[in-house]
Amino acid sequence: MEQRSVKAERGSLVSLWGLLGLFILKGTAGWLTGSKALLGDACQSAADFASTFTSYLGIRQARLNPNSTSQSRQQPESVAAIVLSALLLVAGIEIGVSSVRSVANGVDEAPGVGAVIVIAVGIGVREGLVRYKKSRDSRCGMRGDRLADNRSDVFASLTALVGTSGAVVGGMYDMPFLYVLDPAAGLIISVFVLRMGYKLTTDVLRASDRIALDETDAQALLEAVQRIDGVVAVDEVKAREQGHYLVLEVIIRVNPRITVFEGQDVANRVRRQLTKRFLHVTDAHVRVQPYDPGYPYKSNHHEEDLSSLLQ
Repeated sequence: MEQRSVKAERGSLVSLWGLLGLFILKGTAGWLTGSKALLGDACQSAADFASTFTSYLGIRQARLNPNSTSQSRQQPESVAAIVLSALLLVAGIEIGVSSVRSVANGVDEAPGVGAVIVIAVGIGVREGLVRYKKSRDSRCGMRGDRLADNRSDVFASLTALVGTSGAVVGGMYDMPFLYVLDPAAGLIISVFVLRMGYKLTTDVLRASDRIALDETDAQALLEAVQRIDGVVAVDEVKAREQGHYLVLEVIIRVNPRITVFEGQDVANRVRRQLTKRFLHVTDAHVRVQPYDPGYPYKSNHHEEDLSSLLQ
């Protein structure tokens, strides 16, 4: 589990630096060329960076503090998500308002060809980062349904490429009416940025919610716990998402005659089994309760029957 966490953390770190580089490159080129679409695409890269950064914090916190509670682990991730989502919402609104003003007031000139080149290069680099992280996450056991949970960056970059290219073509062939395509693309991209900021905010608000496990996953987890020596019954298995992983909360029943130390040993075996067998499970919090065979069990069960029933 430690090795998986380290590999997943390194994969997220590579993506973080790559997205930060894209944001700086696009933002600088957009400022120099005057392209609203490229500035909006830079904000979208910043949104991807924010999403990956919160996921990275969750993975790192789980690795550094494996014994901490779920709520304490969420605190750094939640604070970062709130700050970054607020910045994204402000940036999205600013890009949208600026684009609307440019469309309303008219555009005097087209952005330089360099803006188109930067957007095209950015698309290639972003796809390379996605494929690298997808390969790394697959080897680390991340669930396949979360590997491509957000590809709005593709639509934002393609929108920027079309709008900027159209404006550049208008400049080459003396068609000023095409200049408006660049700020129009910036306006569309601002919607993607606002959506990402809203998504980060709602993810924080729903961070404490439990997700519904797939029936197949729930059955596999239940059977894995039931096979562990010392577990008499399993009351419930709940799951919470942490980045691309799951954190489980399990309630088990054990023989009421064993000691507290022995009960804790059973809980540790359950945790080790779940994190070792299921690669997408990064941690499991196991609560131990004494098994109650029914009331009044003291008078209606013989000693030998009770011992066999409770394993």
